Amino acid sequence: MATAKAGDGIVVGIDGSDSAVDAARWAAFVARRLGEPIELVHVHSPGSDNENEQSEAVLTAAEAAIRAEVDPIEIRRSTPSGKPDKVLTDLSRTARMIVLGHTTTTEWESMVRRSDVVSVANHAECPVVTWRSRDGFQPPDGRPVIVGVDGTELSASAVEHAFETAAALEAPLAVLHTWREQSTLTYGEGSRFTDWSAYVEYRKDEMLENTNGYTEQYPDVDVSYRVERGKPDIVLLEESKTAQLVVVGSHGRSPLAAAVVGSSSQGLIHHSCCPVMICRARRHAATDADAEAR
Repeated sequence: MATAKAGDGIVVGIDGSDSAVDAARWAAFVARRLGEPIELVHVHSPGSDNENEQSEAVLTAAEAAIRAEVDPIEIRRSTPSGKPDKVLTDLSRTARMIVLGHTTTTEWESMVRRSDVVSVANHAECPVVTWRSRDGFQPPDGRPVIVGVDGTELSASAVEHAFETAAALEAPLAVLHTWREQSTLTYGEGSRFTDWSAYVEYRKDEMLENTNGYTEQYPDVDVSYRVERGKPDIVLLEESKTAQLVVVGSHGRSPLAAAVVGSSSQGLIHHSCCPVMICRARRHAATDADAEAR
């Protein structure tokens, strides 16, 4: 069983928006419970000293908002220059988590012009949280953490980080698998079934087996297992109305590819009612070496 990476800090992208400040406040609560520092990052284009002064002013405002709610906490600040998505993706190689405000683009706009939030979520090497809320900022509370699973390696990464975060937030965790008839069987006989209770129990047993190590590692996390009928993106969006965090895996598709083949993570980034954590599968050393060779 893998263990979530620890000790490298939580990076928060600050762009001066209210959403980014709320993301920083949320990240601070999580960082304190994980025993991690916060690094506030404002990326600017190479230019005059005035741009650096503006960066410092933006970071000062974000730090003040954090300390008004979470103190003491170690806060670091940096003002690198470059393209925001590239800088933040580079930082993800050593960060424990990246936290961003919500994207301001629609799904269509994300396809035709760059969204930094979507780009970082699709390419980061650590979990990325995009902070969203329909009711304004809310600190961590008793609402559940929801993790969507489908039995793949991506699910394993999402489950790992969901358990860790739920434990830090002292929140209940709901492990959720969604299904439709055409996605469960590869032959036409499936259309004859009217009682799917055996399939539901099979999936619950599978989830129990796949999470056994984490329930032992995090014995204080109250875990439930659910199998819901429906499309993953639709079910998870509905769940986000009463959750404090939704956790999913992601293939890291481009916005255009995601629109063509479908992506639960992309839909959640744009429409979730609560913060969303996007987890990509861990890269293996051999894969990294091959990529460098190419």
